[in-house]
Amino acid sequence: MRKQTILYLLFPVLTTAPIVAQQLPHTDVLLFNITKMADSTWLPAAPRFLTAFNPKGYNNQPCFFGNNELWLTVQMPGDTTQTEIYALDLAQQTITRVTATRTAEYSPTPMPGGRRFSAVRVEEDGTQRLWSFPMDRTDDGRPEFPAIRGVGYHCWLSDTLAAVFIVGENDGPHTLYTVGTRSQRLLRVTGNPGRSLVPLPNGQLAYVQKATEQTWFLKTYNPQQKTSEIILKMPGGTEDFAVLPDGTYIAGNAAKLLQYKPGRNTDWKEIADLSKYGVKSISRLAVRKDGKLAVVVTR
Repeated sequence: MRKQTILYLLFPVLTTAPIVAQQLPHTDVLLFNITKMADSTWLPAAPRFLTAFNPKGYNNQPCFFGNNELWLTVQMPGDTTQTEIYALDLAQQTITRVTATRTAEYSPTPMPGGRRFSAVRVEEDGTQRLWSFPMDRTDDGRPEFPAIRGVGYHCWLSDTLAAVFIVGENDGPHTLYTVGTRSQRLLRVTGNPGRSLVPLPNGQLAYVQKATEQTWFLKTYNPQQKTSEIILKMPGGTEDFAVLPDGTYIAGNAAKLLQYKPGRNTDWKEIADLSKYGVKSISRLAVRKDGKLAVVVTR
């Protein structure tokens, strides 16, 4: 990236003592062009290194905002109190710091309608709630579900329905719920979910359920019928995935990218080995509809 710009949201500057946290592990983000071949195999190519602006820090939770922007959760080296949200303009090759607060924000996600985005906010007392903020920076944001605490991850299934991963208290099990903006009521989907929550075009939710320590399943949930369906078993130790435009699931296992196309593949299929780029492991993934793939890696 050649240029950095700074743009602050109108968030309040908190006067309470910052939360004691920790330095998060270093991760990088690579961007690939990804092309579908005649046999429905997707091939990544032309990698771009996106996180040279934070070469020793935490760069994670990528999410595409439109065609040109990729938003990340970022922690700079030496900052053990919080993370901030940054926006990378992939066309202009600029970096914008979106949040500048005394609290930590995670998991930036565009909301349906395009006027607001949501993020998990670790508030000054340590409470984790789901907040939303205007894209035009006209207010300081608000909790979307004021009474719901312990939110770890989330996604939007419609303009009024979210899926939320609630962190278990006192090392208890985590739980996946849906919650409506009107009812503000949690409806349980499953226990022991993975952290990747992906909305599907049909309004359903794709997620991972950790049935046992060794057996994790990729599943879908229908919020209308309140039913779940197993798609297939995840590769060992893998809980992160994304969904490509044709419905193909893509995931990482160690340094390898894998795909599964329902109705075409019978199991996960290797499509690329990123170790040739110095990659040791793959975690989060994000997909843009026109054929871009962002991959969080350790090297």
